[in-house]
Amino acid sequence: MKVAYGEKVVSTQNYIASYVGAKILEQGGNAFDAAIAISATLSVVLPQTSGLGGDGFLLAKTPEGIIAYNASGWSPKGLNVERIPSSRHPSTVVVPGLVDLWNYVYENFTSMDLTELLKPAISLATNGFYISKTLGRAIANLGNELGENWKKVYGGKRAGDILKLREMGDVLKVISRDPREFYESKITEDIVTGLRKHGVNVDFSDFANFRGEKVDPLKTTYKNYTLYELPPNTQGISTLEALKLVEISNINRLPFDDETRINEHLRIYGIVYQDRNEHIADPRFYPLDINLLDKDYLHRRLMEYGNNTQKINSQDTTFFVVSDGENEIGFIQSLFFNFGSGIVVKDIPFNNRGFGFTEGKNKPEPRKRPMHTLSILMAENDDENLIIGCSGGDLRPQIHSQVFEYYADYGMEIDEAIEAPRFMFLGSKVIAEKRIKSKYQQVDYYSPEVGVVQALKTTKKYSIAVADPRSEGIALVPN
Repeated sequence: MKVAYGEKVVSTQNYIASYVGAKILEQGGNAFDAAIAISATLSVVLPQTSGLGGDGFLLAKTPEGIIAYNASGWSPKGLNVERIPSSRHPSTVVVPGLVDLWNYVYENFTSMDLTELLKPAISLATNGFYISKTLGRAIANLGNELGENWKKVYGGKRAGDILKLREMGDVLKVISRDPREFYESKITEDIVTGLRKHGVNVDFSDFANFRGEKVDPLKTTYKNYTLYELPPNTQGISTLEALKLVEISNINRLPFDDETRINEHLRIYGIVYQDRNEHIADPRFYPLDINLLDKDYLHRRLMEYGNNTQKINSQDTTFFVVSDGENEIGFIQSLFFNFGSGIVVKDIPFNNRGFGFTEGKNKPEPRKRPMHTLSILMAENDDENLIIGCSGGDLRPQIHSQVFEYYADYGMEIDEAIEAPRFMFLGSKVIAEKRIKSKYQQVDYYSPEVGVVQALKTTKKYSIAVADPRSEGIALVPN
């Protein structure tokens, strides 16, 4: 099921994870309980996208207000490179933040015991699960690209094979007793030793001193909606800037597949990425010193052209939504590239988020967080609330903005807005799904190359959860 209506709903990129989330809601758990269980399950069954070796972010609406949390990891204090040499180099590994996000959610919002919430993921890792087509394809596509320790765990596996990740299951058991043990225990020592064997210049204190942070979401308007996004070090402001430029330019009054509208979007995306690359970095090092959402600034930028020769990466991530009728959650987690750095310790693939470092304000520095592609869009008015998220790497601002425009400007329901054809600016080229008749390079009718979206819409009467037809994800309502 790609669309689910109900009081309580869940949508993820994987059928097992959606089932696990629905079962937690059936057992009386709240949306935060379900979020931890789903996140852990995705860490096992979609290990190429995310997991214990990666990062996570939360954007949620609760009766007490909107909550945002940044659990993106920092580079080791021993990082000593002026630039990151390559996409999977050991220097790309940052301290993973996802487990810290679980700890924050568990300590503040859950109603069930953590051992119960992690039990499905532990069982899947320990006893094995059938590899999905998505995971099988990711393994096949990498071929011989990754190292021997990755091949020992994942190499040669195909869709339909059973995969057991017993060492990951053991780590999950430790986390189920106390998530901080991932960062400051014997398990940490073992992980650090394993990473150092693969050339990662990390030590115990890099883990022990790490904490994510509760943050204030960015805020602006579009038509009669108030929009929210995650602040730097994420590219969330890029989504808001793109939407404001669309609104000011009035191109949202043109037919959605009009060539002029598409071309103007491409110009806007060039501006947005140029601004992102120049200004967005870890605010603990370089606070944002310009208001990219200022009306006068946006009008000036519309008179200019951005850099249309940029390198844009479309990489793997997984996002899910869940609502219990009171709390509405968007949750995103990632390694960055498929299987991240390719370095595997205790069956856990570790991220290559450090490849997000570039130059200038975003240059590599010790204990610094790279500019992060993960973000979540929330939109609300007096009648409804929307949460939109996706896989898509650098493409995320384009995906978020196009889906929201389809909904807000073209009268589509949220599932129709997700199904509608998308086009993507890739810097050196432009791609468009075949349902858009354009001069640009055509990709399949429902191509994951234009992102995989999950979304949640909540009204005063019901909620709608949607899974993108471009994925094997499903939306469910608990019994």
